[in-house]
Amino acid sequence: MRIPPLTRRSFLRLSTASILLAGCTAAASTAPAVRIKGASAAVDVLVIGAGMAGLAAARDLVAGGKSVRILEARDSVGGRIRTHRSWGKPIELGAQWIETATGNPLVALAKSAGVTTAADPENGTERYIDTQTPEQLSGTAVDNLYTQADAIIASALDTAGGADKSLRAAINAVPAYKRLTTAQKRRIESMLAQLIDDDDAVEAELLSLNNYDEGIDAYRGGNLFVNNGYVGIPQFLAKTLTIEYNINVTRIATDSTGVTVTAGTKTWRAGAVVVTVPLGILKANRITFSPALPAAYTNAIKQLAMGVLNKCVLRYDTAFWGTATDTFTIAGSDPHEFYQFIPLNKPVGIPALVAFNAGSRARALETKSDAQLQAQMAALVNKAFGVTKTPSAIIATRWGLDPHSLGAYSYIPVGGSIQARRTLGTPVNARLVFAGEAYTERDASTVHGAYNSGKAAAKALLR
Repeated sequence: MRIPPLTRRSFLRLSTASILLAGCTAAASTAPAVRIKGASAAVDVLVIGAGMAGLAAARDLVAGGKSVRILEARDSVGGRIRTHRSWGKPIELGAQWIETATGNPLVALAKSAGVTTAADPENGTERYIDTQTPEQLSGTAVDNLYTQADAIIASALDTAGGADKSLRAAINAVPAYKRLTTAQKRRIESMLAQLIDDDDAVEAELLSLNNYDEGIDAYRGGNLFVNNGYVGIPQFLAKTLTIEYNINVTRIATDSTGVTVTAGTKTWRAGAVVVTVPLGILKANRITFSPALPAAYTNAIKQLAMGVLNKCVLRYDTAFWGTATDTFTIAGSDPHEFYQFIPLNKPVGIPALVAFNAGSRARALETKSDAQLQAQMAALVNKAFGVTKTPSAIIATRWGLDPHSLGAYSYIPVGGSIQARRTLGTPVNARLVFAGEAYTERDASTVHGAYNSGKAAAKALLR
């Protein structure tokens, strides 16, 4: 059983028609929210983005007596929560987990929305398959690998302080890591991929040692695995809200009397604005602010980075791997590529395997076609399980190429600082507030972190 030392599970944990899903069309249904056509009248608050942060902010503002309109770039709500249904069962292309479930408000929201969960496969039985040896491990032998990896990370973190450097540099200098043979390092690296690459959507080479896993944990307890359509939660939140879709905001101007938001030839006027676009959009300067953001905020944006975590989902005619194992770690020639596989036959009821890639590997794989990805992943599966199976379909996410997020979720790079999250989570002024998973130090890079950030933004404006 794997019990990760870091209880925070990444915001997407992998992976819109707008996300350029390979082999995937009609990924999610349109949210049951009010649609508006034509020019918009002035409102108290405009919210940019109908993800969890935007929906949370809008609901609380409406409850506080304010008139609100949401402008969403995609054609449906949810942002980086995407549910694919054309296979007959819901396949999550974005968020999959409700993390640290004890006290987490998403648990109650899921119940209200009719969204069910299953036990977290990552805390179930695991088999480790080394395709290079070849050898298979299970039980205590797998636990020992995690224990070793945990200890190496802890030793690296003990050296934090002074001039910042990468987590990788610190790991490489750990005596216990340096003593490992080449074969042992490859196995430990496949564990590090799950403990580091997954959580931060980037390799240790780019992560700040001094700020690794910094922030505030809001809740405790284990994670829950959403198994019947995560998008049901944002759809539930969107009910009764006024939302305009396919609106790509390009300019936000504030003055002494209010805010003017521009998208193409259209403009909207409001008393204030909550900006919940992903960090990737801000870093790409897709939105112009007038007057320009204060230096503290532009510097904060530079001190954070956007990671990429993608998944490939292979569907087979039968679940030939059986039901005895909840997750597989497959260590190939590159232990950071296709490092973890989660079978969906038990939690979702479909004979499919989900594999993860993060950081530079994920970005490199985004340049490949569906056919190339299917062949590469299927070859690894066949070698690991000693079979010659051909998958019937594939879904591959490409979050780095998604024009509305330009990545999966945020991390703190070398030279960055947790202070950047605090700064961006502070209202710029009485009319401009940011909200989202990147703009909070409370469970950043998680769904509930984004949700609570939106609520905090609404509270600040209502105050």
